[in-house]
Amino acid sequence: MSNNDIGGFARKYLQDHEGQDFPRSSTSERQLTAQALTLHVEFIDGRRAEGFAWPHYIGYEWEDEATEERLTILFGPRAVEILGKNLTALIDDIREGRLNRLRELPGARRKQLEESNLENEPIVKTINVYPRFRALLEEIKGEYDEQHTRNARRA
Repeated sequence: MSNNDIGGFARKYLQDHEGQDFPRSSTSERQLTAQALTLHVEFIDGRRAEGFAWPHYIGYEWEDEATEERLTILFGPRAVEILGKNLTALIDDIREGRLNRLRELPGARRKQLEESNLENEPIVKTINVYPRFRALLEEIKGEYDEQHTRNARRA
């Protein structure tokens, strides 16, 4: 499939689905005085979601790399790393604790926003969470030490 075919496919897909609501990459509380209690992170596979409590918020770091931006948010001992474009649009909501959801966007929606983004919406390509959910679960279950340090934790 050539690049022209991919572009044509995306255009046709968007035309066929015109008027439908595509998911947004982020949402924040509508009321200016409201504060979100958690940041809910949704992954594109639809099988994983994680929550981060705003009272555990430590800070953020924004980096503008050559082809994409990186926004890292620290919550206590955990970090949320967001890769994409136009991520500075999230910073005010982060500073004020109003951001309540982040979602990885499907490729068709990302392409649409890259071509025309009049509302200055952030384009979230990938979200990584550290430490990973599975590592936390293994540690809670007592499996982490056994697998990684060869010292089985006793119950």
